[in-house]
Amino acid sequence: MKSILFVDDEPKLLSGLKRLLLPYSDIWEMEFASGAAEALRMLAEADFDVIIADMRMPGMNGAELLKEVARLYPQMVRMILSGTWEQDLRVQAAMVAHQYMSKPCDPEVLRTTLDRAFALRDVLVEPALRALISRTTSLPSTPAIYRQVIQVLQAPDASAQQIGAMLAQDMAMTAKVLQLVNSAFFGLRRHITSAEDAVMFLGIDTVKALALSVSAFSSFNASQCPGFSIEKLQQHSMAVAAIARDIVKSQNASKQAQDDTFVAGLLHDVGRLMFVAHHADQYRRVLCAVAEGERTLTEAERDIFGTTHAEVGSYLLWLWGLPDPVVEAVAFHHYPSRCPDGQFGPLTAVHVANVLDETPPGGTPGAGNELDGAYLNKIGVADELPVWSDLARQHLAPELPQ
Repeated sequence: MKSILFVDDEPKLLSGLKRLLLPYSDIWEMEFASGAAEALRMLAEADFDVIIADMRMPGMNGAELLKEVARLYPQMVRMILSGTWEQDLRVQAAMVAHQYMSKPCDPEVLRTTLDRAFALRDVLVEPALRALISRTTSLPSTPAIYRQVIQVLQAPDASAQQIGAMLAQDMAMTAKVLQLVNSAFFGLRRHITSAEDAVMFLGIDTVKALALSVSAFSSFNASQCPGFSIEKLQQHSMAVAAIARDIVKSQNASKQAQDDTFVAGLLHDVGRLMFVAHHADQYRRVLCAVAEGERTLTEAERDIFGTTHAEVGSYLLWLWGLPDPVVEAVAFHHYPSRCPDGQFGPLTAVHVANVLDETPPGGTPGAGNELDGAYLNKIGVADELPVWSDLARQHLAPELPQ
């Protein structure tokens, strides 16, 4: 059984939560703490998988408690459950909480959220890697884009559209603003997967606070991992995002599906950024094994880390609250047949776009990055490949030899 610690300083609310969650006592071990001090004492005495804390508590608020939990117990999933929010509290919580839920709590929503958390976590067999992902609050950005964003944010006449367009060029900053805007802080009835829409909803002041006050954005240090180019990764991600969006557009997909697909393409390799940022020495070994032709990228990652960039990236994005179609596309973009949902969608488009972008002109894909023909036949879209290849060439043509 998984164990969950609930923390709230209001006795009536805590009692109500106990009654509400009583039907789930056969699947979860649940404990309830009346404040941060009691919660830390209980954590020191027993192991928990998840902590769910109220935000407004005397002495130590929810964000401060979760910051301490992240330091002491990084493997835990950290959530905020609260009713009212102010901007400074939103920004505090954005750096330490994985997900945010609003009061009153819907027990079925909570169950679904936690079930998916446990299922995704179990995919990652290495406990140290799970702890690393749970501790991660930001990712490094492409240096040139990072400098441009910071410069624009400091300008008095910056517009939300201008800032959003710049953020959309960088996977790390896009992931962070989408994490915050899709939280319960803003009570939106739909998921947002457009960086420009995210900035519009968050407001420029909140984005400034994220970037300038709490270091949610940071610049990649190239010396961390010689042989790895964040610029090339970013170029590839942008190309995959653009091609994938054109693919779903060709199938008359909705605007929401197009936005989901674009951000899934942009973020499909975010797990590689995680490896490089936090395990640079080991990732150099991965790159060497691939360069020497010993293994494919995913084979080398699994040999050295026990998991792959797709699994790491999807778990991080789920923890950050990105929508299911995006997480699913990131998780299965190399092997879509493994996905339970056998329908055309963002996963299909990102899988195809990823292979097309990495296929030499007139050549064949590299080993380990082939199209999943059985999957494409199963969902009835294999005949669309010539059309999709033409769409891809429109994006790739400027880079081809004359």
